[in-house]
Amino acid sequence: MRGLCLAIACFCSPLWAEGQANVRLGGGPGMPIGDLADGLETVGPSFLAGLAIPVDIGYFLLIEGHHSRFGIDEEAMLDPNEGVKSDAATKLTGGNVGLLIEGVADPVGFYGHGGVGWTRGTRGTRSTVKAGRSVEGEDARTGTDDHSFTFVIGLGVNVSINDNLGLTINVRYNHARDIFDDRAQWTPVTVSAVIRL
Repeated sequence: MRGLCLAIACFCSPLWAEGQANVRLGGGPGMPIGDLADGLETVGPSFLAGLAIPVDIGYFLLIEGHHSRFGIDEEAMLDPNEGVKSDAATKLTGGNVGLLIEGVADPVGFYGHGGVGWTRGTRGTRSTVKAGRSVEGEDARTGTDDHSFTFVIGLGVNVSINDNLGLTINVRYNHARDIFDDRAQWTPVTVSAVIRL
């Protein structure tokens, strides 16, 4: 294991020293589609963090982490002063590794990427009893979690701001093979800052 870490460090350090590797941090709305859209899920926030390491001119090894939350916030009033508030949410968190193929951004360029990874899905429901204008306490909280192999493909636009900073606008398709006995499919549209190292 120590030898593998040393080999990776030796391989990557010249790339980082030349400022070719880059960190990507961003977020935007995530839209559930397919089986995921048939449940309670609605559009929610998605976040990405990644590292792109060049392996050849225009080709990068892309390592990413992602988090998306989909849900519904719904209130059923028993009378004007009493009711039950329900909050149901599905969260998908994971990581993937893949290939990013990038054109020159001078100042605008295009790129595509694809990869495979693993996603953990959690689904929970919380009901809170309300009396008058105050919250009395939680009535019930339930939750389940699941894991699945995932693949992702995406397209994006790079905008170069200066030698060290850029922006990307990215649309991707995520597909988790089996989350909660269904396929989980979602499409985040994200804007990310690209910091060249």
